[in-house]
Amino acid sequence: MRSIVHIGNSDISVKEYNGQRVVTFKDIDMVHGRPDGTARKRFADNRNHFIKGEDFFILKPSDLENAWMSEKRTSGIDEVNPRGTAFITEQGYLMLVKSFTDDLAWDVQRQLVNGYFKTREKVNRALSPELQMLQGLLSQMVEKELADKERDRQIAIAQETADKAVATTESIKEAVKPVFDNWRSEINLKFNRIQRNAGAEFRMLRSEMYLELERRAGCDLNTRLRNKRNRMVEDGCTKTKVSALNKMDVIEDDKKLREIFSKIVTEYEIRYCA
Repeated sequence: MRSIVHIGNSDISVKEYNGQRVVTFKDIDMVHGRPDGTARKRFADNRNHFIKGEDFFILKPSDLENAWMSEKRTSGIDEVNPRGTAFITEQGYLMLVKSFTDDLAWDVQRQLVNGYFKTREKVNRALSPELQMLQGLLSQMVEKELADKERDRQIAIAQETADKAVATTESIKEAVKPVFDNWRSEINLKFNRIQRNAGAEFRMLRSEMYLELERRAGCDLNTRLRNKRNRMVEDGCTKTKVSALNKMDVIEDDKKLREIFSKIVTEYEIRYCA
C-alpha cells in the first residue's frame, strides 16, 4: 500500500530513490498551489545551478526494471516517462523554491522538509543502537543477496554465450569441411578428364599447372611441402603419413592457393577437353 503524506491542503505519495525521499515537479506545483509547469519552468531556467545525482535524478523505465539488482532501489515510483522523469531531492527542492516567498510557500516548505524529507531520518534516529545495528546487518544481507543474484545472472549469460559460440564453431566446421572435400574431388575429376584427352602428356601438364600456380601466387610449393612435412615429423606423425603428403595437400591448406589453382585447372580443362 502506498504511503501518503498530507502537506498544506494536498496529499502527496511518498517516493524514495537511492535511499532518500524525492518529489516531482507536479508534487511541488500541487502543494504550493502553483499552475502546472511552474516548477518545471523554474528548474529549466536555472538548470545550470542544479547538480544531477545530488539535486535531482532522471529515471527512465529501464532504471525501474533494473532497480531490483541495483543499490539505487526505488519505493513508491511505479511509472516514469519513456524519455525520463525528474525526481527532486530535498536540497534540489529548497533551491527550486527560493523564489517562492508568499506566506503559503514558507509554510509549505517547513511542512515538506519536516513532514516529508526528514521523516526517514527521524525514524532512523528513533531506533535503539541494537535495532540500528540489526537494520544495518539486514541491509548488508539484502545487498549481498542482490549481488549474488546479479553474479549468477552474469555467469548464466556468459555460459549461454559460450555455448552459442561452441555451437556456431561446430556448425562452421561442418559447413566448411564438405567444401574442402568437394574441392579435392572436383579437381581430381578435372584431372581425369584432362588425362583422358592429353594421354601421356598429362604428367607434364600437371607440372606446368603447379609452376603456373607458383608464378601467380608468388609461392614455392616445394618449400611449403618440406615445411609441412617437418611439422608433421615434429608432431609425431608416422613416416608413411609424412611420405604420402604431396603438393595437392599444400594447396588444399590455403584458401588463396585453392582458388588460383582451380582457375588454372579449369583453363587447362577447357584447352584440352572443349
